[in-house]
Amino acid sequence: MTSFKVCNGYLTPPKRGSRSGGKASPSVSYFVIAALVLVLTTACSTPVLEQSVDVPPKYAAVAASSDEPEAAWWESFGDPVLSELIKRAARENRDVKIAAERVRAARAAETISRSALFPSIGISATGSDYRTGFDAATRQSVPSAANIKSATAGVNVAWEPDITGRLSSGATAASADTLAAAYGARGVRLLVMTDVATSYFTLVGALRQLETVRAIAAAHDETLRLVTARERAGLATAFDVERAQTDASQAHAAIPPLETLAASSRHRIAVLTGDQAFHADAIKPWSGNVTAPVVQTGQPAALLERRPDLLAAKAQLDAANARRRQAKAEYFPRLLLGAAFGGTGTELNGMSIGSARFTNVIGLLAMPIFNAGRTEAINIQAESAQSEALLRYEHSIVRALEDVENALVSLQDERRRSQTLNNGAASAESALSRAQSLYDRGQIDLLPLLDAQRVRLNVSLSANDSNTQLLLDAVQLYKALGGGWQFFEPTTGSAERNPNS
Repeated sequence: MTSFKVCNGYLTPPKRGSRSGGKASPSVSYFVIAALVLVLTTACSTPVLEQSVDVPPKYAAVAASSDEPEAAWWESFGDPVLSELIKRAARENRDVKIAAERVRAARAAETISRSALFPSIGISATGSDYRTGFDAATRQSVPSAANIKSATAGVNVAWEPDITGRLSSGATAASADTLAAAYGARGVRLLVMTDVATSYFTLVGALRQLETVRAIAAAHDETLRLVTARERAGLATAFDVERAQTDASQAHAAIPPLETLAASSRHRIAVLTGDQAFHADAIKPWSGNVTAPVVQTGQPAALLERRPDLLAAKAQLDAANARRRQAKAEYFPRLLLGAAFGGTGTELNGMSIGSARFTNVIGLLAMPIFNAGRTEAINIQAESAQSEALLRYEHSIVRALEDVENALVSLQDERRRSQTLNNGAASAESALSRAQSLYDRGQIDLLPLLDAQRVRLNVSLSANDSNTQLLLDAVQLYKALGGGWQFFEPTTGSAERNPNS
């Protein structure tokens, strides 16, 4: 049995030819054996943290439902232009492509980490040409000159058997990092899709409002014309003219902000779909009527398996758990094995003086004894990162539940508001019909009719705004529920590796 000595903070075997002989120090041998036993017992006792958030069985704002939200939720709006824009953005958006490159880099890092579990094999070759008694000026040999040439070639093998689980824990952490990057990329895609829908419905609402405001401005212009004519005839005062002028000016002043909103929404959609703002005019909304769909929410527990940010946070916790195990293994021995196989040949003055094959096998068992608290600090750092990852995951869960509850309340309240305003718009339309009938029969003059037109347009303005907000709230709810990214996943070979396998 080989004896060991302390060297640079590690237990190492003595060099060949040491006077320690073939007998090992019993205390050191027992210490090494005890350390190996501790590897098996302590590594299994490394704490693995799991989230403990009490997820409710249903959302507070709606009745219990087991129906999951649609994967292709944008199709539920029935707008073909929106569907095409979202599909284009999911393929061409630059943020999506950047996230895909992050996944690619994470997979490469996983391969690097996992490669440490296997032996590394390399080849080496050296050659030398050694001359003595050579005159550099005449480039000729002098008496007693010697020319020695030698060449060596071999195969080198190095391997660290993972006796403590340190390397496998690092590979597991890298695999979890890859999974987190993949879910992060899906979260980016979901964010881009919802941004496209939000900008699109903002554009649709701005164009609808722009049409209504222009009609209101035209009605105010007509009122101003009539009031001015009546003032000339002595039937109205200068105050009436000024009031009509103010109303007309306010109506026209509302047009430029809406035009700006429509243009900026087009620009945002163009960039989100991988294009440039210069080509934004090509984006033409659908001419049909779009209504907010009824959104199926599913159960809160399913949110943890659907929202990409929660899945990414879970993978990050798995990585932190694995790195905690990896840090714990720093307390225990590391076994390093190496071997070299090859041959060497030598020539003297052009004559071969022999060749030989060589084989060299070496083993090293190293264990930290004193490193000024480095190992303890590594473990404290890993433990802190593990606790932080757990807190981040739990915080993400409660925030996700909050997002859904807020979106549900907003959608329900806006749906009631929209219904009330649409009823008011219908009443204003009926009142305008009656005023038109009275005007046609000569029972009222033009001003009451124009007032009824303005009222109808103003109520329509509020109804349009509420309908747009209703669509935006529906998109926000789909975003909070976290679905839609599955639609763009590959159909085969898309399953991610379990970081715990």
